[in-house]
This record gives sequence, C-alpha cells and structure tokens, in this order.
Amino acid sequence: MVDNFKLFDKYPDYVFNFTGSRRYKMMKEYYPDLYKKVQQYVKEGRWYISGSSVDEAEVNTSSSESLIRQVLYGNLFFKHQFHKVSEDYMLPDCFGFVATTPSVWKHAGLLGFSTQKLTWGSANGIPFNVGVWEGPDGQGLLAALNATSYNGNVVPRLDKDKEWTDRIESDIRKYDIPFDYRYYGIGDQGGAPREKDVRNAVGSLKHGDSSNFKVVLTSSDQMFKDITPAIQAKLPIYSGDLLLIQHSAGSMTSQSFMKRSNRKNEQLAKSAELLSVGADWLKGASYPHKKLNNSWDLVLGSQMHDILSGTATPKAYTYAENDEFIAMNGFSEVEKNAASAVSHQLNTAVQGKAIVVYNPVAMDRQGVVSADISFAQKPENVGIYDKSGNRLPSQIIATNGNKVSVIFLAKVPSAGMEVFDARETSDQPGPSALTVKDSSLENQYFKVRIDHNGDIASIYDKTARREVLSKPASLQFQKEHPREWPAWNMYWSDRKNPPFDFMNKNVTIKIVEQGPVRVALQITKKGQNSEITQIVSLAAGEAGKRIEVANKIDWQSTGVSLKAAFPTTVGNEMATYGLNTAAIERSTNSPVKFEVPSRQWFDLTDRSNSYGVTIVEDCKYGSDKPDDSTVRLTLMYTPKANSYVYQGSQDWGSHVFKYAIYPHVGGWRYAKSPWQGRFINEPLVAFETTKHAGALGDSISLLKLNSDKVHIMAFKKAEESNYYIVRFNELYGKNVKGISAQFPGKIVDAYEVNGQEQKIGPANFSGNSLHFDMTKFMLRSFAVKFDTPKQPSSIPEQKSVDLAYNLDAFSLDDNRSDGHMADSLSYPGEMIPSQITSEDIHFKMGAAAPGEKNALVANGQTIHLPAGDYNKVFILAAADRDTAGDFLIGNRRVRIGIQGWTGFVGQHYGRKLTNKDRTVTAITPAYAKHDDIAWYSSHTHSPKENLAYQYSYLYKYEIDLPKGVKKIKLPKNSKIKIFAITVANKLNEDVTPLQPLSDDYKVFPSVHLRQIAE
Repeated sequence: MVDNFKLFDKYPDYVFNFTGSRRYKMMKEYYPDLYKKVQQYVKEGRWYISGSSVDEAEVNTSSSESLIRQVLYGNLFFKHQFHKVSEDYMLPDCFGFVATTPSVWKHAGLLGFSTQKLTWGSANGIPFNVGVWEGPDGQGLLAALNATSYNGNVVPRLDKDKEWTDRIESDIRKYDIPFDYRYYGIGDQGGAPREKDVRNAVGSLKHGDSSNFKVVLTSSDQMFKDITPAIQAKLPIYSGDLLLIQHSAGSMTSQSFMKRSNRKNEQLAKSAELLSVGADWLKGASYPHKKLNNSWDLVLGSQMHDILSGTATPKAYTYAENDEFIAMNGFSEVEKNAASAVSHQLNTAVQGKAIVVYNPVAMDRQGVVSADISFAQKPENVGIYDKSGNRLPSQIIATNGNKVSVIFLAKVPSAGMEVFDARETSDQPGPSALTVKDSSLENQYFKVRIDHNGDIASIYDKTARREVLSKPASLQFQKEHPREWPAWNMYWSDRKNPPFDFMNKNVTIKIVEQGPVRVALQITKKGQNSEITQIVSLAAGEAGKRIEVANKIDWQSTGVSLKAAFPTTVGNEMATYGLNTAAIERSTNSPVKFEVPSRQWFDLTDRSNSYGVTIVEDCKYGSDKPDDSTVRLTLMYTPKANSYVYQGSQDWGSHVFKYAIYPHVGGWRYAKSPWQGRFINEPLVAFETTKHAGALGDSISLLKLNSDKVHIMAFKKAEESNYYIVRFNELYGKNVKGISAQFPGKIVDAYEVNGQEQKIGPANFSGNSLHFDMTKFMLRSFAVKFDTPKQPSSIPEQKSVDLAYNLDAFSLDDNRSDGHMADSLSYPGEMIPSQITSEDIHFKMGAAAPGEKNALVANGQTIHLPAGDYNKVFILAAADRDTAGDFLIGNRRVRIGIQGWTGFVGQHYGRKLTNKDRTVTAITPAYAKHDDIAWYSSHTHSPKENLAYQYSYLYKYEIDLPKGVKKIKLPKNSKIKIFAITVANKLNEDVTPLQPLSDDYKVFPSVHLRQIAE
C-alpha cells in the first residue's frame, strides 16, 4: 500500500489494479489506517478493485459453484466497502483453465477474463490476443488470453514500440480490432510496480499524433466494458480447454490433503445450506449467513491458485489447512443445527431409537447409511425399521463397548429427511443375497475376483453377461522426474513409458464385512516405501451397481506418482470427463495432453455407445488415458525435486480417499453417470434425535425435480433479500423442456437471477412449483419466495446472564498493550462485536475500551441465573491452552473440555525438514479439534504489533439446565476464561451425528518415518 501511495503522489496519471476481497479484508484488519487511504484512492479512481473474486483462485479443481461464490462474495465485499464492483476475472497466474470456466463466469454476470499464463506452454497454443472464449453451453466470455508477462517491463514510449505496433496492426488485419490488452508489474511477489515502469507507462500517455497507438492506463475490466456487440461480433471464438502441457499436470494431484479438504468443504457447504433453507423456512432456525459466509471465505481463500494447486510453501499449508478445519467446523455446526430444527418438526415417535437420515442429493435415493449408535449396553443385534414398520436390511460392522456401528439400506426423499427406527433385538440377520469368499465378492449385479497381487482381477457384469476388465486393475508407479517446477509439472518423457513398479508387495487379503447390506474384502499391500489398505466392497440394492474401493494410504514414496489403472474391455479414442456443469470429451494421451482434470467422474464408453465404465472419485482430480481401452486415476504424486526441494517429500503421511467402478450398459448419459458421482461425494447422513410428534410427518423433501436431466448446484438464502436462491444445471448436454422443481411451500414470487443474485428476468411458477426449460449444459438461477408456514417459531427465547468480569482480555489496535489474555497477548477488541451469535444463541460481550474488564477467570464462582423457564445454559469461553473443567449444575457435575484461545484447530500430517529442506526427520501427527467456534479473528494482539494469521477463537458450550436450578458453579481452573453466558429455552431437540460430518482424525494413527530420504 505504502509503495503505491508514493507512486500516486509522484505520478498523477498512475493507476493501480489489485484483486482479492480477502486481501482487502486483511488490509482492513491489520492496517486500518492505511486501508482508509485505499478507500479514498478507490473513490478518486486511482486504485481499481479488480478481478471480482475473493482471491485469484485456480479453476481446474475448484468446483463450478465455488467459482460463482468467488464472484458473489468478492463483489459483495467490494460493493459494501467501496460502492463499486468489478466485471472481470483477472487471473494472471494459474495452471490451466478447464473448458467450463467461461460458462460459469458468464452465469456469474462477468464480462471478461484475462491471463498471461498460456505463454507457459499451452496445449492448444494461444488462440488469440483478444476474443471470445465459449463454454460447452454455447455461452461466451470476452477474454484477453495473451496479456503478456505479469512482471514485464514497460519500455520508454510504449506508444511507439515496434513490437506492440506490429501486434496491434496484426489484430487489425486479422479481426479489424484496433486495440489490445497487457499487464505490467512485479509478478507474484507483492508490492507496487517498479518505478521505472510506472515512469515509462505514464510517459507513454497523451502524445497525440506522434503516437503509433494510444496507451490507456485503466481498470482491468474497462476494455471489456468498451467492447460493443458490433465489435464482439468481429472477435475470434475459441471453445474448449486451455490447459498447460506440463504446468497443469502435477498441480492436479500435489498436496492431496488440500484437495480433499476443499472437496469435502464444498460438499459440506452445499449440504448445510440446503438444510438451513428448510430450517429457516420452517422457522426452526435463522439462516446463518455470517457463519456460512465466513466459512466460504476461508475455503475460497484457500483456492488461491498456488495453495489449492499444491505449489505453495510448506508453511503456507499450515495456515491453509487450519483455515479448512475452521470452515469444516462452521459448516458442520450449521448442518447439525439445521438438522435439529427440521427434525423437531418431524414425527420421530418410534419404538426404539429415532434415527433421521438426510439426503443432500436432489433425487429420491436408496443407499447405504452408516450409523454409530450408543446403547445402554451392548445389544445382540440392531434392527432398522422404516415408517411402515418394515424391517430393512442391516448389519453390525463393528462394536466398541456399548457403541455399535451399523449399516442399513434406506430410501430417502430428494433433498430431504426421513425417520427410521433402530431397535435392539436378539434376531440374527436374515439370508443375504450377497456372498464373499477369501478372494471374491458377489451381488446381484457383479462377480468380483481379487488376485494374488491384491488387484481386482475380474469384474463380471451379470446383467450384461460380459467381463469388464481386460486385465487386473493394478496400482501402478510411474516415474516422475520433472526437469523444473516439481509440484507443478509432469513430463511426456516420463509419462510415455510403462509403469516401472506396482503396489503389490507383502499382500494380505481378509474378509471384513459379511451381511445382507454389504460384503467387503480388506487388502493390504506395499510398494516404493508406501503402504495401502483397501476395502473393496459390494452393496445390496441400488448402491450395488458400483464396486467401491475405500483407501487409506501411508505414503512415503518419492520421484513417483501412484495411479489406479482400469484396463477395460471397451475401446474408444475418446473418453468423457465430468466438470460439474458440463462433460467434455478428450482423446488418448499425446505429447501435449497426458494428464487431465475432472471432477467426481470420468467415463470410457465403447465406440458403439453400447457399454462403458465410469470411474467415480471423492477427492482425486487428475487422470490419464494411456491407450484406447485404459484409464488411470492419479492417486498420489511426489516428484523428484531438483528445485523447491521440499516438494520431493510432499504429501508424506496418511491419506484417505475413495473411488468406485461403475460398469454400465449404454453411454454415460443413459447410465446417468453424473448421479453416481454425487452419490459417492454426498453420502446419506444419519442423526439421532429424541422421540416426539411432528407436524411434518415422518419425512420431508425440500426440493424435488421431475427430471433426472437436471440437478441443483445450490439452494441457499439470498444475500440481500428474504428470497431463496436455487441454482440448476443441465447434466447431459441436451435441451430439456418442461422442468418442474417442487418445493414444500407455496411460491408467492419468483424471478430469474445470475450468479451474483442480480435479477435478469421473470420466472414461471404455480402453486409450489417452479417451471422452466434448459438448453444444453445450461446454468439457471432463480430467486424464490415462499408463503410463510403456519407453525410457530422454535427459535429459542433467551436471556443474557450478568457476569462480574475480572480480566481485561481485549485490546484495541491503537493500544495493544492494554489487555492480557495469556502470554502477554490479547484478543483484537476492534474485531469483537457487542453481540456474538452462534446457532441463534446471542452472547452479550463485555466492553473492549481500554481498562475495561471483559472476561471472567474461572475460579469456582457461583453464577446466579435469571428467572424464567429455561432448559439450557450456553457458555462462551476459551482457555489459555486446551484444558477441562467441572461445572456444577444443581447437584450434577458436568466436565467440559475447553479449547485454547489461539493456535491451530486442525492440521494434516506435516514434515520436520532439515538439511535445507532436503531431509525429512519426522512426520508430525494430524489432528482436528471440534469445539463449536462461535467467533474467530485471523490475528491476535501483542503489545508491539498485530500477529497476522495467529488466530484467536471463542467457543460455544452447551449444558442442560434442569428445571428449578437457578445457579451454576464455575470450575476452579484459572486457565478457563468465560466471556458470556446465556440461558435459553431451546425447543429444538439436540441431534447427534451418527458419523463424522468432516474428517476428525480419531482413527488416524501416528505415521512413523520408515527411512530418512534426501
């Protein structure tokens, strides 16, 4: 900021473009006085907000919905802070661009896109300097694809430069367009442009007839605004991927944990939003915009093109991983609270334990539900019953004391919830149509055989009466010795060769599941200093149409990639790759295309379109196609590193992931392959709740479509109105007429919007249905308002408790030595609002002014509670460091763990590096903490400075309050600080997730280094 301010003062014609609302938030948070100057320069037109997005996010692994949210939340911040928005996506540095990207940005309401990265070895060359990039849906976006180096120099009198004169004359000859677009700056190191370049740029202005062309210093989106429809009609058009030959390839797999957490957070966000819409409409819980948007902001920030792509520094990942865990915490708490609110209005009056199952996919669905259910004592067996009293197929797969892990087959409505009954029983499971032997599995669809190498040697399709595999589906090691840019690059010189080794050493195979719901074999094997455990399973019912492989790998290999190969009995030069909002075809490997991205699924169907095989994955993005009959999913990638030497041990540690093989008759459209991707990525989720009556009956569907050709990308509340936003996408590349989306409530108003939720047209609706048509791969969004339901609100009545604060834990930015939470550090008081709300519970905060007390050190004090009919005590607290304390509620002692107020709440496995980052001496453990984060800031205060990215947290804790109890005694533990207490009459019953909503690391062991590698 300061460097640019100096240039503004010295060069009146100088202007500056800067992207990323997240970085502007950091300016505001860490440097508030300088930020005010930025606001003034924006107002004066000297400093341009640009790029529209939360961050300069990569576009190959980020979902299409994430790209829309980048623009939505980025421009909302710019609008609120600067009263201006941007109309372009500025992405100078990125490692390729998938074909769907222009469609998504067009739907988001943008005009244009610019980059300089295609000069780094584009597989398709540089189609044009300025033109139209068209997506698979036929929608085009203006694009500057050759914006020159982002750290390039500006020559003196650029307006007379021969190179640029020739380039513009070429544009005129080819397309009759006398304009072009370029960057200048200092690349990705931050700061301001070099002064000599600013001097030369400003010195190239206003020379009139002596110039060969006019130079304009302006905003990154101005050219796109100036292009009229008549001019656009002259521009060249390009359709398809814009991938880089080497520089895209490795970045699709590097830093596997980041890619997994990104996928899981994207899906968790979608799931939590959808259920929160139902809770909000039913008046069971307010829509939690702040917690959802804060969580989205962290995820979108970690999609920055070096972080999610896997090419940042090791230290950067300690910060980014923590951000992902904070986001998981937020989304999980939102989903749990919404599930409680919706379940409250379901009839859960069952005989045994009430289990509510949530289906986040917008299709009626049968699938396998996993549930860890606790009983008073260990039952002989557990029976699961549906609403009609029918016993469903179920089986116990594990026990731990009185906790039983059960799986059962359930049918659940589209985007909805259904009640099931879990009863203790002594009955044994009935006969099963599934069989498992020492090396084989079978259900009604397939016979699967495992060979001595632990590979799937055969999949026989019983329905089609044919073999799926031409040879075993092995795990293959490919040499990866990139000449430069190790985490980024793969090379054809390595890829053209056959695998040099296989994961097939020290193989063990054993039966681990055997019952009417699922059969499974566990396979362990080793190779190249890594070890993998695979669970190959077949299920009953609809879920049995795919062969699932759950993987847990202890990865300590280097100089290699690990690929799951699927040699099939079908042949086709072309395979199809799902990209969320479209599917595109790509050919067999070639020197310019040998590692390509996809999202959730890709498919190889024979030339006659009569039979095919879809590969589905839950967090892996890269794949290749070495011949016309084989596709390979890239599981891990740790290259040999001649530079950035720490990348030679990247991803060492334990990883989990799942993939599935979905053989099918007909092509991928006929087989509905995109839905299989959703089923694997969005599993059915079980909650336990109390038994009670409910006006909704035993099930609810929040959205139901009359066609499987369309799916929902998002169902959320609008950012600036009381309408709800629902976004659809056509799945199969075909025009579809007469689509109806049915909601549980009557629609009173609706209109069409773009991805920024701006009205673009009317909508057709009647009763509780929205009616519309779709063209191929189309994205459409609507704002919908429903009639208010008649049932009363179940949002809790509550009251704040007065506290005798005895500690000043807050300080303000202009007096950071004022407060003291712990270790001479304090909370940033300027970031703490007067009231913190978490899941509809409001906490009244103490004052942050200098000298004010705002925290209560727990020392056994008795807190008197206000009069009223309250059943819960909610405590906002944090500790100097992780600890626990006993709260006395009446005669009941409740022990609660209280998390530390600063530091990380989660980390994936890390490495201790020595010898200038060449040597790994230990693998540090992974962990995740799960206390409900009610508030956080990305910094703390030391007396001297803001400690950037040293997070501070406040957590929400809940205790049952028995009737008649009017006081609570705090623990005698001075590490615990209480910031607020609220009593509430909570009507919504607590729900317990019966499986983790996010990665919890409870089953992840320590990883021991097998050898020190250099």
